[in-house]
Amino acid sequence: MASSNALEIGSLLAGGHHTLRVDERVKLEPFEGWSFPEPARVQLSVRLAHRLIEVAGTVDVLARGSCDRCLGDVKQPMHIEVDERLEPESAQDAPLSETNVLVGSRLDIADLTRQLVDSTATFAVLCSPDCSGLCQYCGQNKNDGACTCARES
Repeated sequence: MASSNALEIGSLLAGGHHTLRVDERVKLEPFEGWSFPEPARVQLSVRLAHRLIEVAGTVDVLARGSCDRCLGDVKQPMHIEVDERLEPESAQDAPLSETNVLVGSRLDIADLTRQLVDSTATFAVLCSPDCSGLCQYCGQNKNDGACTCARES
């Protein structure tokens, strides 16, 4: 997948001992009930360490969704510590490999960010772990108090 957030790391692969810095905003698509109204802030350092590409830094993004139990609005800041090691040789001809964010001498920052955020996002969107949800009879939000509907016994 082509990305405008690609980092050319050919100088590192050629044996460079410098560190490349990344400070970018990466737009993310919705995933499993979460949306991301603002682009993620991605701050990384990329260097060659023992024949591996070492990627370290942080990803920060605000995730929004609707609670799976009460349908209330949920805002969850996500802070992800990045500590990845990529093997350049295995990425050369395997676009579906574990290191598919590294193809040739290009590190796909957008795809790396998407994979990190998607693997960190919870599958259940909850406003709180003890959310009481909605009354199954009248639909009142039980977090706001007990409902007074006529319930079946």
